[in-house]
Amino acid sequence: MKILYSWLKDYIDIDLSAEELAQKLNSVGIEVAEIQKTGVDFEGVHTAKIVTLERHPNADKLSLVTLDTGNGTRKVVCGAGNLEAGIIVPLAREGARLGKTVLKAAEIRGVKSDGMICSSDELGLTATRQKGILHLDKNLKPGIDVSTLYPKADYLFELEITSNRPDLLSHLGVARELSILLNIPLKEIPLKEVKEEGESIDVKIETENCARYTSRVVRGVQNAQSPEWMKQRLSAMGVNPKNALVDISNYVLYDIGLPLHFFDLSDIGESVIIRQAAEGEVFETLDGSKLNLTAQDILIADKNKGLCLAGIMGGIGSGIKETTKNIFIEAAYFNPPAINKSAKKYGFSSEASQRFERGADIGITPKALARATNLVQELCGGKASKSSDVYPVPYTPEEVSFTPEDIEKILGMKIDEERFKEIFSRLAQKFDASLKPWKFNSPTHRRDLNHKWDLAEEAARFYGLDKLPVSETRASVAFSDNPRNTDTSAKFASALISAGFYECKNFDFLCENDLQNFSYKKEFCVEIANPLNEDYQYMRPTLFAGLLKNANFNQSRGTTEYKIFETGKEYQIMKGFPAETWVMAGIVCGAVREQYFADKTPEADFYFVKGAVEAALKNIAGVNFSASKEAPAYMHPKICADIIVDGKQKAGFIGKIHPLTAKAYGLKNDDIYAFYLNIKVLEKKFNAQEFKPAEDAAQFPSSYRDLSFVIGKDVGYAKVLQAVNSSGVWSKMSVDLMDVYTGANLPEGKKSLTLNFAFWLMDRTLKDAEVEENMNKIFTALTALGAELRK
Repeated sequence: MKILYSWLKDYIDIDLSAEELAQKLNSVGIEVAEIQKTGVDFEGVHTAKIVTLERHPNADKLSLVTLDTGNGTRKVVCGAGNLEAGIIVPLAREGARLGKTVLKAAEIRGVKSDGMICSSDELGLTATRQKGILHLDKNLKPGIDVSTLYPKADYLFELEITSNRPDLLSHLGVARELSILLNIPLKEIPLKEVKEEGESIDVKIETENCARYTSRVVRGVQNAQSPEWMKQRLSAMGVNPKNALVDISNYVLYDIGLPLHFFDLSDIGESVIIRQAAEGEVFETLDGSKLNLTAQDILIADKNKGLCLAGIMGGIGSGIKETTKNIFIEAAYFNPPAINKSAKKYGFSSEASQRFERGADIGITPKALARATNLVQELCGGKASKSSDVYPVPYTPEEVSFTPEDIEKILGMKIDEERFKEIFSRLAQKFDASLKPWKFNSPTHRRDLNHKWDLAEEAARFYGLDKLPVSETRASVAFSDNPRNTDTSAKFASALISAGFYECKNFDFLCENDLQNFSYKKEFCVEIANPLNEDYQYMRPTLFAGLLKNANFNQSRGTTEYKIFETGKEYQIMKGFPAETWVMAGIVCGAVREQYFADKTPEADFYFVKGAVEAALKNIAGVNFSASKEAPAYMHPKICADIIVDGKQKAGFIGKIHPLTAKAYGLKNDDIYAFYLNIKVLEKKFNAQEFKPAEDAAQFPSSYRDLSFVIGKDVGYAKVLQAVNSSGVWSKMSVDLMDVYTGANLPEGKKSLTLNFAFWLMDRTLKDAEVEENMNKIFTALTALGAELRK
């Protein structure tokens, strides 16, 4: 993005050198890649005509030149070789300023020189560089101020703007940043009241990909050449000026950041319709290209034909001509992803499409239309109709509530509250600091500011990133990029790390082979339109592919034991649209802890994974495990259990990776156990859970009882535990499964379970009768499941 210093001053009064301005922009994260000086920076240089040339009496290579200055003649010593009588040259006399140098009287080889004849380099005219002395137009009269022949001195800044800041792609946008940083008022967009005469044409929006369409007709215009000031500014931006109507649309784009489109009204029917293109509809662009459109493209059309590929390029018939008399002006907001897809699909990238696909300012369309109308009437005349503003669902800014202490806690530094208020009042559409917490509403050009963490970043940028305190504490890196899930997944991750797991972070992309390894159908996967390479062709529908690649990476380096997990997004096509799911997945293989005094090293198995997941979910009530009726294709069908919340909702699964899936990733040990958690499902339960404060340890001894009973093999332990917990035991209780037995001396279809119970009270020791009462309640509840005491 190019910014012209003089243009910037239209919106903010600053008196900084080019280097100082670059430093200010860099300090708020706007990288200045290059500064280019333009125009002239000299004073006291006038045209003069060479009358005669004589050899210098004391030097063969110097000439004594007599010049007509328009106010008498002067003699100057000069050593250039391209001098000749009759030409017009620039003459700088004593006191003239060339850049930072002020000329003084000089005597050269014993002869006084009454000035200096200048070259293009000495005048700073590098764009019109000539060898030797600069020859000016021979029709110029002597005595004319040479600085009036060239644009005034200016500076062009080449800025590197990140894709998340489309608001900076204009002079107004950069001026806003400086206004906040320097605490200088921002000037209003220069608008004159438009005298509205007559009606515009009817506008209809028939697609959700156009959120706002503001327009008007201007009749009776006379297309002309743009004034020099506009041509010079557009040329500095790299635009070749054409005519006033075309140049005005480009000028407003660089001025306030919203791309406009001008149509010749004679090529438009009775109404304008913003719609999705028909599949296979043919559209011919201004440059003569014929496109076969798809239903994903947005068209500006009338009832009979397409007029413009929205936000990208106009049609062959509706463009501005030298003979155009009536125009239709469009100022709109289009859905960024839709514009991005069409631009990349057809290989069109313009200044307009780059702004629309990043997200233009939906709130500025009326001002952009008024600005364009002012310029059209000023340069081309014409009568403006009433404006039309079709805005089906107006943008409502999200209100952020926060306190100064919140921001200080995030940044780890103290900031003066008055400076806080200055920053946020200039940054916000609406800011109320009369009471705490403060209320902040983001403006339409900064819709990314919707959380206190966003505001903390802005406070740091404008207060000074260099003022952030240096901490000796080692920083921890959080990989999660979803603030709403961070707390939940962080707690799960903490429990897993305590169990010896390591966290991984992989790319969100997979190749076609990965889909085949996991038996995913391509039509249900999100394909990348322009992947970087074949390994990044699809958005990942599963985290396990990346984890198994991590396992292979470890195996190739001699490590066959691992406990790893990842938290991230999975992507699939659901109901015809891409959908994201925030999940956590992990795999375990090999030894899970040191051997110590055991006969052999404990290896990963189903129960280790189950224990790790139970530890992660320990604060969520109503979580049970049930044998999977239909395990995923990449899991072992007989070693897989679903994680069930509240007895009905599936929140994930645990089990063993199918040996064929492990083999597909070249893993020698196929005893790989895994877990999968749906964070979105668990988050709702986690956030709704009422966490009780920790209780003191019991001061009185517990009473223990064992219970052995026979029950049907088809009755899962989860049902047994549920019956025990709902039995009505009135004291505090814990229960542990001590033994499971199947085999001889048991009826067919039965198994034996032994449970150990502990009962206690906080204020006294339980009596035996009270313990027996509890045991009777428990056994009564178990008999409902068909349990019988084991004999």
